[in-house]
Amino acid sequence: AAVHPAQQFEFRKARKTYMAIVSGNPKLRSGDFDGVSTYGDGEFKWNRIDNDLEGKSAITDWRVVGKVESLHGKAGQLTLVEVKPKTGRYHQIRRHMAWVCESPLVGDTTYDGGDENALRLRKRGLFLCSNEIAVEHPYYNTPAGQLDWIKVEKDEKMKGCLREDEESGKVVVVAKIDLPEKFEAFLRHESSR
Repeated sequence: AAVHPAQQFEFRKARKTYMAIVSGNPKLRSGDFDGVSTYGDGEFKWNRIDNDLEGKSAITDWRVVGKVESLHGKAGQLTLVEVKPKTGRYHQIRRHMAWVCESPLVGDTTYDGGDENALRLRKRGLFLCSNEIAVEHPYYNTPAGQLDWIKVEKDEKMKGCLREDEESGKVVVVAKIDLPEKFEAFLRHESSR
């Protein structure tokens, strides 16, 4: 049975996508942590961190979207990453990126290590933004709705905010916003130094 969109938020079924700028070149440290892997094809492969936080399952998928050189980034680099947490633990994205990938979020006053470069990067705030959300469509996932979905032309499905979720096969409604100008401006500024 289809779940009403409001209930999907209540029961934490809405899937969010985040963008973040991290200091350094994030790497999966498979020797130090269990449950790290890479999947997908192409240049921007997805990475999965399956590393418990406070004894509870915590899974984060992420991939590199872009890189710029920076005087204050770890190893002279800042990296724009797309992040899809599969669970919702306290500071999950921030802790996984800092601890497992050794690339803290720019502006993270709690997990950035507090060295001189981290302090300089804190000045513009935390660079973490939820810019996409997906919820299951309340009609197209019912038996009658699935029959109607089959009739919708493929081009029409991909044009708008409706699509079939790759993982679940469910029809989802997707809302997406552009990355805040703060992100673009910061990356331009750092790369021009």
